[in-house]
This record gives sequence, structure tokens and C-alpha cells, in this order.
Amino acid sequence: MIVNVYSKGKYPADVLSNFAPNKFSFDGFDDIPCMEAFLQSLKFSDVEEQKRVLYLSAKAAKEAGTAKGWQRFLYWKGRRIDRFSKEYKALVWGAYKELLKNTDFRKALEFSGHKLLLHTIGKTFRRKTVLTWWEFTGILTRLRREVLSV
Repeated sequence: MIVNVYSKGKYPADVLSNFAPNKFSFDGFDDIPCMEAFLQSLKFSDVEEQKRVLYLSAKAAKEAGTAKGWQRFLYWKGRRIDRFSKEYKALVWGAYKELLKNTDFRKALEFSGHKLLLHTIGKTFRRKTVLTWWEFTGILTRLRREVLSV
């Protein structure tokens, strides 16, 4: 069986989506409305603009991030981070670890059981997105392993 993760999918796919309203706290910021807002905020070097995007709805954050051209570098709290670095990977992993504390997200991950997680609408190349489909599903699979082994 397969779970194709996207916002308009059937449970648990919809709740596992970055667009799902799964609030979480991360690195001094409380009640981030969804993972999409966090990911899109990384495109902004200006700290105040990043904070603004961080608290937008998923759709509004996506629109803000789409309007912002970026290349290889992303930003967190004023620090420039290479998209291809271990530091970037650790930052995103840390955010997802905090998202795992959200009860709805965690239950959806548990409910997915051992089904294959896909994200067929995601992009493949890291140069074109802050999170590829394979990075995204890899993170979800790794988190799920942790949850199911408890």
C-alpha cells in the first residue's frame, strides 16, 4: 500500500502534508502554523520578513516564497546556509523533530503504518526546491521509524 502525501489527499496523507495546519515550536518560535511556512521562510535573508512569512498560512507562505527568487543559499535567523550543506539538512531535520510533538501529525504518521510514503507532486532537484520529494518522504519515513519503535 502507498500513502501519497499531499494536502488534498485522504487521511493520513493530508495531515502529513507540509500544508496541514500542524502547529509546532522551533528554535525560539512558538505556534508556527505549518511546516510550509517554516520552509518558505528560509528563502528570506531579512530577519523581520522571515518572521512574517513564518507565521503565514501555508498557501500565503507558498505564494510569498514563490515570489522570492533564491538560488543556492537559504537563511535562518540571519544566518546564511548552503542548501547542499549538512547544516541545512540538520536545520530541517530539527524542525521536523519538533513537528513530531504535534499530536495530530504524530497520530497520522503512526496511522500510515508501514505503507510506502510518496509525494508525487514534489520536485526532484534540490536546486529547484527547499525540500525535494525524496528528502521529504525520507524525513517522514525516518520519523515514523522512531514513532513505531517506541
